[in-house]
Amino acid sequence: MHVDKTRELRRQRSTLRSLALGIIAFGLWSVLKVILLLLFTPLDAILGEETAAYFTQSGMQNLFYVFLIVAVLLFSSADLIPRFYVARKARKESLGQDQGRAWVVWAFILFVVWIVLDVMGIVTFRSSAENAYLGILDLIVSMILDVTATVILGELCFTALRTKKLAQEVG
Repeated sequence: MHVDKTRELRRQRSTLRSLALGIIAFGLWSVLKVILLLLFTPLDAILGEETAAYFTQSGMQNLFYVFLIVAVLLFSSADLIPRFYVARKARKESLGQDQGRAWVVWAFILFVVWIVLDVMGIVTFRSSAENAYLGILDLIVSMILDVTATVILGELCFTALRTKKLAQEVG
């Protein structure tokens, strides 16, 4: 019985390590997705025709894009920092180092927030599809990736709790 629990603990820790990597990968993808969207969307689709014409005529179009990307990176850090925190703690936990329970609470809070954001994305899908510059296929793919990231985080929460319980039993 003890051998089976030890084997299951190793499996859960391996899963936890993979899920932590997934959290980091999807975090970086979310930032890259926004930056690529900004780079491939015409300026007038972002700002409106009059404002875009002002930036284009004054020669500040490239400066505006640089400013926009810096702003996106700053705002994205509000999402990336908690993701990296949770992923780092999950990775250490997967290596057998007890990291306490605070990171699991943060992971659960992120999970709930992402569920809310995914539901809002699904509810607003119709209006987003009508106004999408790049098309409905990009919205569908983006939505699938966002839901996948949420499922990975939910799985990470479950696996973290299971790993902690097994570690106490094996102990």
